[in-house]
Amino acid sequence: MMKNGIKKSILTSCLLMTMFSTHTWASNDSLVEMTDTELSSIQGQALLSLGFTAPNASNPLQNFGYYKLGLEAKMELNANIRALQLGCGGRNGPDGCDIDMENVSLSGPPDGKLADGTPTWSKGRANTSAVITNPFIEFAIKNPNSASTREIAGFRLSAEEILGYLTAGTRNDIDGNGLSTGGGINTFSGFIKVGETPVNAFTQDAMFGTTADQLIYAKVRALGLDRVAFTNSNKMTSGSGSYQAPAGAQGSENLYHYNGNPIWGINVPRQNVSFNFPETIVTGSRMKQLNLVVKDVPIPTIAIGADNGGIAMTLDESILGLVDEATFFMGAKGTTSAGCAAVINKTNCSYITNLKANVQVKQNFNLIHNLPISSGGYLALQNTALQWPGVDPNDIAQPGWWLSFKDPLDFGALNPTTGIPMHDVLPQIATFITDYLSNNRIDLSLGEAFGALFGTPIYKGIGDVRLADDARAIMVLENLLLDGHQKPVSNCFGGLKFC
Repeated sequence: MMKNGIKKSILTSCLLMTMFSTHTWASNDSLVEMTDTELSSIQGQALLSLGFTAPNASNPLQNFGYYKLGLEAKMELNANIRALQLGCGGRNGPDGCDIDMENVSLSGPPDGKLADGTPTWSKGRANTSAVITNPFIEFAIKNPNSASTREIAGFRLSAEEILGYLTAGTRNDIDGNGLSTGGGINTFSGFIKVGETPVNAFTQDAMFGTTADQLIYAKVRALGLDRVAFTNSNKMTSGSGSYQAPAGAQGSENLYHYNGNPIWGINVPRQNVSFNFPETIVTGSRMKQLNLVVKDVPIPTIAIGADNGGIAMTLDESILGLVDEATFFMGAKGTTSAGCAAVINKTNCSYITNLKANVQVKQNFNLIHNLPISSGGYLALQNTALQWPGVDPNDIAQPGWWLSFKDPLDFGALNPTTGIPMHDVLPQIATFITDYLSNNRIDLSLGEAFGALFGTPIYKGIGDVRLADDARAIMVLENLLLDGHQKPVSNCFGGLKFC
């Protein structure tokens, strides 16, 4: 009973203190009524906000009423999603999804990187969060002013600003089908701006001049007579009736050697190809591959010496009726590619200059793992093509699910770790060289001409093979493994790849 009495006393005391303090505050400060005009001049911030954007009747893509419900706050989010699949089947086709991403992680942005470009987090990625400022949901209403015909055309989840790091996949690798074994972006529907990005690529070594699609024709003058020389691909192709093994050819000791054995052809050494990927818009539905063209990419001068190897040449008319074939080296005897590159020697070396390429980039989205986010974005679903308020003029959301990022994404760098194949480029180079040699004759000295009569190889630098200013090779970068800038980092504690 005593305990109950104490409880009642405490409760009575609290009520009396509350009444007394309220009476005192009201008496001392005296509440003052405010008019509507006075209230309207006061500024403050509400937790929730409502907005409306009227239809733009002059633009059918914006002829909707947009109703917006926003949260005036900053939210932090760290999340992992094993499989994000939206819009599978449906109006965009029975096969595939509008958005299909595996092993998706959202975290705070990295604060460092390794020498190979791999992003790092000093506190660990799992200890960071993406910051979402003023998130909102917005509805697009068709015929908003008509109660009988209005309908919802779409909705989107968005925010005024998003600062974070989005990744897809667990491994930066590639299999035989050009896909990552750790998953990633399988299909993408939406709008992305790729910020200007440096690309540092390189070509693979290649043997040139041995196949039918790489024939070279040249005007040759020997002993005062003009001839046309052309590469004899049959003599250099194993299995053809006139094939000659390179080991038995004149000058075989100076042919290019591969694994210790001589082979036909002129070696085109590895070339570094560096350029800036311009700011580019990528937009579409159910995209699986990034398809872009970068024009007028300069290719460094290709220096060729005798050590690059030789090719079999045939004359349209024999010299003095005795010989119509010779092994031709595009450099004076003893010259090397490295020496020709180090010291320009147009008398004894050959140079392919002014080569430019239009580079076609064909990269599966599955090989692009890291998407740094530093601006607003949205995820939307709509039943017709429309344009949401405040987006880029080129961002037209298509029917189905749509993921969009407002500002350009900074990929840091796109550096392939494997070389660019040259098999598509070499036939084009052969055509360019033929065009050059059709206007620039090769003159053989008396000694070179008589040497050819006795089967001696011709070692002849042809100088600066400057290609026409409008000549463009087509170079394809297709599904190349990128360096650490695209290496996904685990968003888990411990050693788990994904959690």
